[in-house]
Formats: sequence, C-alpha cells, structure tokens
Amino acid sequence: MDGADPSELARRDDLIRRQMAERTERQGWVHHVVDGDTGEVLTTPLDRPLAPLSRAERLARLGHGPPLPGPWGPVYKLTARSPYQAAPLNWLAQYDVAISLSDAQDYIAWSLPQDFQPTSDPPGFSAHFSEPPSQRCVLTLVFAASAWDGAVGHISFVGTVNADIPIAGGWANHTVDISTVPPADGVHTWAILRPGLHTMDFKSITLQAERVILDPTIG
Repeated sequence: MDGADPSELARRDDLIRRQMAERTERQGWVHHVVDGDTGEVLTTPLDRPLAPLSRAERLARLGHGPPLPGPWGPVYKLTARSPYQAAPLNWLAQYDVAISLSDAQDYIAWSLPQDFQPTSDPPGFSAHFSEPPSQRCVLTLVFAASAWDGAVGHISFVGTVNADIPIAGGWANHTVDISTVPPADGVHTWAILRPGLHTMDFKSITLQAERVILDPTIG
C-alpha cells in the first residue's frame, strides 16, 4: 500500500461500504459448530438470526457431556475497537485488511480477488487469550462473509484448534462455536482466508466457559 493515492483509497473504501450496505438487504445466517478435539465441523444454514436454545443444542451434539459445575467464570471478548486487554493479557492482530475503520465501525473487512491464490503471508487475523477458564470452553467468532459465484471459500483456523470453515453462496452472517479444552498456556488461534472467499467482515472473537452458551443474553 506504500505510495497509494489517498483519493483512490477513499474511493475504494466508499465502494466497499456501499457494497456491504447493499448486502445487508439480502443477508442470511449460518451456524458452524466445531469439535476442537477432532476438527469436525457441523454447518447449519438458517432462515433467521441464531437463537440461544438451538445454538446450545447443536453444541450438545458434539457429545462432550454437560459442563462442569461451579461458578460461570469470565467472558473475554475482542473486537476491532477493543483488540487488547492487559489483565489477563488478551489480544487481536489483523493482516492485510482491505478497508480502514471509520469512527462508527467496529469490524475488520477483507475483499479478496477472484483469482486469489494461496500465499506464505495470507490475509486474516490471530488472537490470544492468556488465562482461559480451567474447563471446556467455547471460542466464538462472529463475522459476515460471501464466496465468489460457484466457489466454496474457506477460513482455516490453526493453533489451539484446527478446522476449516466453509463459506459458500452470497452474503451471510456466520457464527462459529468451537468447543475446546484450553491448554494451560492459553488459547492462540490464527484465522487464514483461503481462495474462493470473496468478502469478510470480522466482528468479534469471544472465549468463555462452555455452559455460558446457554445464557439467552449471549450471542
């Protein structure tokens, strides 16, 4: 981006914002449940926003049993506007972002070309949670995305959990719930954007004890 014309960057950002506004007029919803132990992904297209009860039921299908008894524990959430927490240390980093943030935005956007090819320095983001709850947890990612016509793109997670999330069709809101037992040294994940993906607006990543997913005020 060095030496880019500021007026050209502004026109590009305005175009992307108009496209995103148009997509919200015809959006859908998708829920992905991931078994962090095996990498298995269960994807469910929805005709309405994700509901807490059906969300918890899909997580239960992974077969890990009921959560352990005890206090609910903390909830750690990172966003574009709040990418860093000092105590405990939690942080979010982003790579090759396609659009700059205005004061009114709290998301990170990428737009990939149709001929995008794998690279050793891919676009995406990484997140780290240094002191996860000492029990099975849910790592939740909330974003909107679309694939190029006729293609199936993927968002690959590597690190504490390893899984490939399929992105197919037009603009939709995606919630990814990953059930995992965190290692003692914390949760670290990289999200890598793969060919076939057209656009992505990342909104948040949250780590919490698995039973908190049953709270109807969450998600």
